[in-house]
Amino acid sequence: MTNPSKHTEWLSLVEVSGPFLALPVLEKAFPQGLDVVETPKRQRLRAAYDEWCDAVEDNDPMLADLHREWIRLVFTEILEYDGSTLTTDAEKAKTYMVASPERTETFAPDWLVVSPSDGKPRLFVSIQPPGTDFEKVREDDRWPASLLERMAALCRSHAVRLGAITDGERWTLVNAPVGGTSSEASWYARLWFQEPVTLKAFQSLWSVRRCFGPSDETLEALLDASLEHHEEITDTLGEQVRRAVEVLVQCLDKADADRNRELLRDVTPAELYEAGLTVMMRLVFVLCAEERGLLLLGDPVYDECYAVSTLRGQLAEEADRHGPEVLDRRHDAWARLLAVFRAVHGGIEHESLRMPALGGSLFDPDRFPFLEGRSKGTSWRESDAAPLPIDNRTVLLLLNSLQLLEWSGGALSLSYRALDVEQIGHVYEGLLEHTVARMPSVTIGLTGSKKAKNPNLPLSEMESARADGEDTLVALVKETTERSESAIRNALARPVDETVFGRLLAVCGGDATLAERIRPFANLVRTDAWGDPIVYREGAFMVTLGADRRETGTHYTPKSLTESIVETTLEPVAYIGPAEGKPREEWKLKTPAELLELKICDPAMGSGAFLVQACRWLAERLVEAWAISEAAGGFVTADGEVRPSPGGADPLPGGMDERLLTARRLIAERCLYGVDVNPLAVELAKLSIWLITLAKGRPFGFLDHNLRHGDSLLGIHRLDQITKFRIDPDDRRHRQMALFQDKIEPAIAEALEIRKRMRAVPIRDVRDVETMARLDAEARKKLESIELVADAMIGEVLRANGNARAIDSALDWLAMRADAFLRGDMEAGREISTHARAALSVDLPAGKPPRRPFHWPLEFPEVFARENGGVDAIVGNPPFLGGQRITGVLGTAYRDFLVQHIAEGRRGSADLVAYFFLRAWSLVREGGGFGLLAVNTIAEGDTRQVGLEAMVKAGAVIHEAYPNEPWPGKAAVVTSRVHVHKGEWRGERSLLGRPAPYISAFLSDREEWSPKRLKANEGIAFQGSIVLGMGFVLTYEEAQRMLDADPRNADVIFPYLNGEDLNSDPEQRPSRWVINFWDWPEERARNYELPWKWIEERVKPERQRHNERGEFVLRKPLPERWWQFGEKRPGLYHAIGRGHHFERHPERWRPKGQRLQRVLACSLVSKYLGVSSLPGDWVYAHRLAVFATDSTAMFGLLSSSINDLWARKNSSSLETRLNYAPSDAFETLPLPTELPDKLGLVANRYADVRATVCREIRVGLTDTYNRFHDPTDCDPRVAELRELHREMDLAVVRAYGWDDLDLGHGFHEVPYLPENHRVRFTISEPARVEVLRRLSELNRQRYEEEVARGLHGGAADERRTTRGRRRKGQKR
Repeated sequence: MTNPSKHTEWLSLVEVSGPFLALPVLEKAFPQGLDVVETPKRQRLRAAYDEWCDAVEDNDPMLADLHREWIRLVFTEILEYDGSTLTTDAEKAKTYMVASPERTETFAPDWLVVSPSDGKPRLFVSIQPPGTDFEKVREDDRWPASLLERMAALCRSHAVRLGAITDGERWTLVNAPVGGTSSEASWYARLWFQEPVTLKAFQSLWSVRRCFGPSDETLEALLDASLEHHEEITDTLGEQVRRAVEVLVQCLDKADADRNRELLRDVTPAELYEAGLTVMMRLVFVLCAEERGLLLLGDPVYDECYAVSTLRGQLAEEADRHGPEVLDRRHDAWARLLAVFRAVHGGIEHESLRMPALGGSLFDPDRFPFLEGRSKGTSWRESDAAPLPIDNRTVLLLLNSLQLLEWSGGALSLSYRALDVEQIGHVYEGLLEHTVARMPSVTIGLTGSKKAKNPNLPLSEMESARADGEDTLVALVKETTERSESAIRNALARPVDETVFGRLLAVCGGDATLAERIRPFANLVRTDAWGDPIVYREGAFMVTLGADRRETGTHYTPKSLTESIVETTLEPVAYIGPAEGKPREEWKLKTPAELLELKICDPAMGSGAFLVQACRWLAERLVEAWAISEAAGGFVTADGEVRPSPGGADPLPGGMDERLLTARRLIAERCLYGVDVNPLAVELAKLSIWLITLAKGRPFGFLDHNLRHGDSLLGIHRLDQITKFRIDPDDRRHRQMALFQDKIEPAIAEALEIRKRMRAVPIRDVRDVETMARLDAEARKKLESIELVADAMIGEVLRANGNARAIDSALDWLAMRADAFLRGDMEAGREISTHARAALSVDLPAGKPPRRPFHWPLEFPEVFARENGGVDAIVGNPPFLGGQRITGVLGTAYRDFLVQHIAEGRRGSADLVAYFFLRAWSLVREGGGFGLLAVNTIAEGDTRQVGLEAMVKAGAVIHEAYPNEPWPGKAAVVTSRVHVHKGEWRGERSLLGRPAPYISAFLSDREEWSPKRLKANEGIAFQGSIVLGMGFVLTYEEAQRMLDADPRNADVIFPYLNGEDLNSDPEQRPSRWVINFWDWPEERARNYELPWKWIEERVKPERQRHNERGEFVLRKPLPERWWQFGEKRPGLYHAIGRGHHFERHPERWRPKGQRLQRVLACSLVSKYLGVSSLPGDWVYAHRLAVFATDSTAMFGLLSSSINDLWARKNSSSLETRLNYAPSDAFETLPLPTELPDKLGLVANRYADVRATVCREIRVGLTDTYNRFHDPTDCDPRVAELRELHREMDLAVVRAYGWDDLDLGHGFHEVPYLPENHRVRFTISEPARVEVLRRLSELNRQRYEEEVARGLHGGAADERRTTRGRRRKGQKR
């Protein structure tokens, strides 16, 4: 265990909720320890505290005065605030107040801590009567918010970071950063004297010095600095839990091996991982429930036989008393965990202990019977458990991973009473990307860096690499582990310690031959929690990386963002007034019945962060609505129904806490809907919602009917798609109804009726939940056959790859078989089922789980079958995945489905998030809306055109947007929040928090022309070659050996420039070479013996990989033409005069055309748009844009600020870098009618000076431009470069004829870059806006001129990508 920090002691005695102070920050701020409290001061404090306690206990008549004097003494004596900083004038303090959403209640501070220099408040102080519960909602008002929530709201409304609440005993600091997640930390006065370190911490952090000291030492600064560490803490906890799951899987695997592989014979690897993760989720729930007093912690019998919170301490004490080895020999702790899991699910009925059953799928013992040693298919009610021999040491490790945080700052105990649901979700969502796999051969777990996702290698592969030489082995291990080369070489050179080998022999089961095979790599092998080497023998289970959620841009959303998005999205559907344009004070909250009819959905819910926040927010509105109904004379029943009179019904509880909990349960069961493609995410979302809705003595709410597993984008979203049996039911070619409509509509009506009965069931105990589960299963049974037909329908659409005729033909055949099936032909049903599975698997990338379409009107019929069907609001943070990567990650057929049937044929390299926006738009009912978080590319390039532009044209109103916000976590992502309304919107519009008259698809406040690609710019800009296989790439030495061996090899071996070389090498030289067989047939390529042999060994096996079905993994023609690049870019090389390398040519190509000696190129993804002039005989990598010109004037135009602005406006971004798209940025750029010689002269000087700077300073383009844009860099060479850049910009605007334009060069903050990285040496903001306006207008003029000349024939022109033109006769 990590050595504890000197701050862990007091932190463990302080109640912390949310992100607080990180240990590294505390260590730096207090290197010598906390401030000392002087003895006389401590004695006076103790005497005053005792006097106050006596007054409270005796209910002294002077208590009110003594109470305030006690609090004043703490502030003045201990914290040292004086009259200049502490304002106790209540009237002045109450000028700062915040009102409830309904404006019925207010909250104001009692005292203020103010700055002596300007009198502005720095800390709000709220004084409460002794014994006040800060978490409890007050029962005497109509604002369902606790004191802590009210203080956070007060702080945010006045942009005051900190607030303090005290009742004399409890002293709570509220940290409420604007736009950030709030947190609280509570000290208790009684502990100041029992545990003096807590008083030292209180004084050190709350004192006047931490309020008004040096700016980098204030409490606010420490909290800000701690934010950088909180994601590290969460990631560390997630890694601890992942390791715990790994250990549990190892134990289950060992138990399986001991039982001759019978225990897990019918268990899939995915099930095994799900079981391990479920055990950890169960433990988290029990820890939360026990610490919050919702179970029986404190009952002697429960504490001895069931409690989890105390078990870790008991096991640790046992190990201390008898030695840790005793834990290896005992197995009772695992049985205790199984017992508490059963108790939570089924309850306890015993004379000495009674606990009501909570039910819930999470704790169902029959989900994973092997955890209890039972066979699949047995029932826990009928079969006894036979607990596996999982030792107590393993259980202690599981509990340590959850209850102790071990990281660089020290070890810290975790309190689940204070831990936010969102923090728990964050930890577990990171585990969804892993799974379990059965090893086909012996596999070694290697020591990897923190970046290494899956540091495991088959032993045979390591042996093969070793046989090829140490360099090959080092390269393999380095690629897998992401460790440094020197560390790997040192480990290989170091002799293997015999103790280490002894442990290795033990884990190999005494197999000396196997251990000797591993010995050469023993120092590379990582160890498990007990120091044993990790070796997976053949047939063993291993936790490994599965579907990488970050691969599809899936990130956990911080609470600060979910709160803002949910509130802004739900206000227009919960109130009458926002959409109508009424002032805030005239908004009218909908009735309780109307609120409970709202349908709120997250189509990519993950761990349920948005649904949790929607539940909280909507429940508060429901409590307010009940109060309004009661004030009007209504009676509210225990089930939330408003009646004119009781009519024998039980009343709603009077306490605000009980009301809020009731409201949350009703909202969760009736209003919330969620979908996720990962089944584990569905279970995690249920856990998150259960944690905020569970009441003592009440079962888990039933959520299975509304939280579902499936692919939100793949499936039908309208009922008439299935009744008309067409993916586009509005297509006029298909007006006929399907043969079986008479079977579908009655089935849906029956399912609706059953679900209506289910939703009417009041949940009192677990039997009510079981009734709901039975009704849910019954309703699903009604639609089971129809869902199968819909699956087959979607499969046929996927299989057709966008071919309309093929779709029609396939659906006509399927309609006949479906008609027979729905009329009772079971053979037809089996045929359809087989057909659906095969069709849905078409083009499925290797290692991906089967596709699972989600049919919205069938899964949630009550939402879509109602009048004005659809959801009322959609919230979420859907995954983002660059358009170029969708095919590789999800398959060509899947991408074609998105383009043809979600984007309605609009092509372009749109990000995946654009399709989620379009799906959300199709699901929302009239009068509803959505609020989604997206990458900032949502308003850029193809993603904007495919998504927001199409929606705005269809009538979408963007009423609030926050473009280009940096992600609050470590991920290098820039996001945009977008709020869209369907229907008439007369309300306010807000852009970046400021009023706006209009918000366009560009997320700007102006109507903007969407630039069109110009024919005049065709055939100039291209993307580089997509090699697709590192086997083509050579080092300089490898290339030279082949060239020396046979000079003819120069026909196929070339310098190979990539983006890293261009941006980082001072002279932009290639670091690698590449073998390029162009479009040659195999016979010609084989003539080059060494290059051919090289790629035959390295490329062919990778290109011709097969999946488990025996099919090629890669798309055609990659496996068949494995010796050719993935994309050969004939258009590029013909344009620059190297077409003679190819065997096939465009029709109008001239063999004797000009061959360019130099070309222009820039990196597609870079911090800066740095264009360079480079040799024309190199091969350019796919991350480069190449311009078929050697004009220095064109170099000047492309390097200018004018082009940079246009490129950033019309390209997209990757993380925080420019993602240059030649088709969107260059082909839309209206070029000057003439590029003057003066521009070429200035550009030439600019290029020479820049090259000199790079060469003399020995840095690449990126570092050069870092200095170029740094206002503090006064190097004369850099200053000269800036001046030349200014001259170049002026020459460009003169070429356009804009002599009237004042560019206003200087260091400016630019709005299109992330905060803290916005300073650039560029033109002024007014000039930027005007340049973009003029270029946009010029693009419109040029495009209209080309249209008038008949140069734009149709939609095909809008579908071209960065490949450039594909002429007739030109093949790839």
